[in-house]
Amino acid sequence: MKRSILLVSFILINLCVFAQTPTKVLYLGNSYTYVNDLTDIVERLSQSQEKEIQSTEFLSGGARFQTHWNNSSVINTIKQGGFDFMILQGQSQEVAFPQGQFLSEVYPYAQKLDSLFKAYNPNGKVIFFMTWGYRYGDATNCPFYPPFCTYSSMSQELYNNYRQMSLDFQSSVAPIGAAWSYSINLDSNYVLHSPDNSHPSYDGSYLAACVLYSSIFKENVNSSFNYQLDTQTAQRYQQIANEIVMDSLSHWNLAVLSTNEMLTNNISADVYYNEKESSIKIDVKNIDEDLTVSIFDINAKLIGSKSIKPTNNIISTSIDISNQNKRLYIIKLESSSFSKTFKIVK
Repeated sequence: MKRSILLVSFILINLCVFAQTPTKVLYLGNSYTYVNDLTDIVERLSQSQEKEIQSTEFLSGGARFQTHWNNSSVINTIKQGGFDFMILQGQSQEVAFPQGQFLSEVYPYAQKLDSLFKAYNPNGKVIFFMTWGYRYGDATNCPFYPPFCTYSSMSQELYNNYRQMSLDFQSSVAPIGAAWSYSINLDSNYVLHSPDNSHPSYDGSYLAACVLYSSIFKENVNSSFNYQLDTQTAQRYQQIANEIVMDSLSHWNLAVLSTNEMLTNNISADVYYNEKESSIKIDVKNIDEDLTVSIFDINAKLIGSKSIKPTNNIISTSIDISNQNKRLYIIKLESSSFSKTFKIVK
């Protein structure tokens, strides 16, 4: 009898494990992704936090966005659909090209891949893989374009252009390069480059995996999986990824910036973060009663509150949060007929 009970329990446990729907991720990249088997590190990191990723990879040395666009296997795989995410990584130099060259040789192919993926994977998301500068700059191209001359200036060009593509295409960016820069600025003794001063070391790949995990699942990394690293070093990189990604979700286009809901009696509210003005905008329609708007931080501490009268059954207002930290905020709307809270990320 005991053996039967144990057998049933075992079956139930396994059913629960395998019932989880895997997150399907398509990777288009090159050696920056396949060195140290980054996709496997991401999968194992996810498993340690009770999540499953199913990876499909097109990774070849030196591959550019144009390389993938001209690959019929890539195009056919995208058209098959069913992916939750596409991680899109350019060749190590191309996203830092001079602006004219970037706009003519790089940007169009990234846009084509982005658009095709969204057309055939309507519920999927595109995340650009922000890469990093060469450890000592790109000496070959330095004489022709100064931003290639140092790690910092090359990384800044990559940062600017990857983020610009994510904004233009309404996609997201995994700020791996930004996390690298943050780590190096904190302590350059943690070496993220391999001996060729371009590709990632074990440390660099692990930090990249932590950033990808947070970018995909929108949550902190808190894992006992250390890869090839000691526990203290692994935890350092987890913390860096959490700070860079989770404290600035909207900056990387990873957050839902707008919440539009029907409240009551045809009253609708649109609450969103306006990055340009660094304010939270509140637009309420079909309202004929006074409205109180309050903003709280994640610890439920009141930051500000105001009461507003409608004009022609419309309320449009904003709350300046330029002096507030980048984090999650709770917006509460109250009137005589309803009370509703919204969560917005700065």
